[in-house]
Amino acid sequence: MKKIFIASDHAGYILKSKIIKKFSKKLNFKDLGTNNLKTSVNYPEFAHKLCRNVIKNKSNIGILV
Repeated sequence: MKKIFIASDHAGYILKSKIIKKFSKKLNFKDLGTNNLKTSVNYPEFAHKLCRNVIKNKSNIGILV
């Protein structure tokens, strides 16, 4: 099964959580963070983290919120 990497900044945390909850029974998610909406984080850091993981294996995909 393909691995789906998913990441967001604090503003996208709720949507990311809803995506994981809705599709986790059918899809294999690897959550790369952030893990709450209260702490402000830099979006580019999570984008970079997600891209590094997808590049490691081209059959994996990523969702960035």
